[in-house]
Amino acid sequence: MEIPLKPPDTNSFKPRWSFKKKVADAPSKHKPTRDLLKEGVMSLELEGGDRLLPKFHITPKTFEDLSQPWRKCLVFKLLGRNIGFLMMKEKLRNIWKPQEGFELMDISHGYYMVQFDEDADKEQVLQGGLWMIFDYYLIVRPWTPKFVASEARVDSTLAWVRFSSLGLMFYDQSVLLTIASALGKPIKVDVNTLNMTHGRFARVCVEIDLDKPVMGKFCLNDV
Repeated sequence: MEIPLKPPDTNSFKPRWSFKKKVADAPSKHKPTRDLLKEGVMSLELEGGDRLLPKFHITPKTFEDLSQPWRKCLVFKLLGRNIGFLMMKEKLRNIWKPQEGFELMDISHGYYMVQFDEDADKEQVLQGGLWMIFDYYLIVRPWTPKFVASEARVDSTLAWVRFSSLGLMFYDQSVLLTIASALGKPIKVDVNTLNMTHGRFARVCVEIDLDKPVMGKFCLNDV
């Protein structure tokens, strides 16, 4: 006697939302096609009257409406190395350790966009750097409407800077961040430095401007 297979409980399955749906916080709905040119939402002009050189413009309000859902996303790039999409997602899950889920999209030229289920995870990624994968720096920034992967330029990066031969009385967070401000934008002081678990050097995370020469030394109290 054969026992019929129990049909799967369809209520136990959760639909997998696309990146777009996740960003918009709601399932996509098919909307009727609109003639945006007739509505005045978009305009079209031909440069020099040449039909092969069309130029479109979108009204500022519509542009803002289109951009709004994506402002919750972050953009990131691994400097100096390319890895596969699945490996990237796994490595990010290991280093970011988000409390909830996140969705990833490859947007070409080495850039990715990420959307988190929880805002707290997004803030932790933004504020908790410096992030590294295979000893390569991961630059993370909030998405902006002006971001275009093909034209994006990496002009800054986070770096851990060591101040060697520094007296232990200067292992003060405010003092170290003030010194680091000569290098760039100070981010944070290494916990081991603040706890004085080693004394050979102080370690500070700084956002470095890659278009400027990097400071090699400084003088403190004539030393």
